[in-house]
Amino acid sequence: MRPIFFLLLSLSLLLLNCQKETETFPDFELSYFPTDSGHYVIYQVDSIYYNDFDRTVDTVSLLIKEEIGGAETDNRNQAYQRLNRYYQRDSSPWQLAEVWAIQIEGSFAYRIENNQRYINLSFPLQLGRSWDGIPYIRRDTVISIPGGSIDIYKDWDEFEIIELDGNYSYNGQAFDSVLTILQVDKINNIERRYSLERYAKNYGLIYKEQLILDTQCNGNIANCIGIPWEQKAEKGYILKMTYLSSN
Repeated sequence: MRPIFFLLLSLSLLLLNCQKETETFPDFELSYFPTDSGHYVIYQVDSIYYNDFDRTVDTVSLLIKEEIGGAETDNRNQAYQRLNRYYQRDSSPWQLAEVWAIQIEGSFAYRIENNQRYINLSFPLQLGRSWDGIPYIRRDTVISIPGGSIDIYKDWDEFEIIELDGNYSYNGQAFDSVLTILQVDKINNIERRYSLERYAKNYGLIYKEQLILDTQCNGNIANCIGIPWEQKAEKGYILKMTYLSSN
């Protein structure tokens, strides 16, 4: 009986694995993460940078166009799409600034940004669903910012779907059934880490907001308690990326 039992157990595990590998998701779920070549979205991007070296605060506004390019194959023989990112300031011509990538593989949708691989969506889409969104990124990664550097992923935990059917309007375009992903929301007296993304059917990413901020409150942290982070931050940045138009 023992050999037969283990044979049946092995067959059961094999079937479970096959079912997992062949799992498919409805088209309406995949439409939150378009991969059609030529599809683009233009964003209004507003950033505030806090320079810890000279204690200045700089504001930068520009347009970014993300356009999906052709399909290619990575070093694991998995298909992905190029994501061409163009910048524009003051009605100047669009300039190609960088090439990122997007990919749907298994039950995850990925964005590869500046060589950092994020799991932005996890299927099936369910309210409260959570997952490790940065398993390929070191939590102690430090990025360069004006006046120094900052550990952007400090205290990041799991991504979570906190809204499935939101209604939002950006620059005159109304969206329904918007999917909202909270990537991190951590705060203490000297650090603020917040990142949120929203996705709309057939459009993809329509909104992103980040607050990656540190402060020492000029050496007197007690006097800073209760003061908004926009006022007391000494190092880091605030980013808002908002849908403007698309094809």
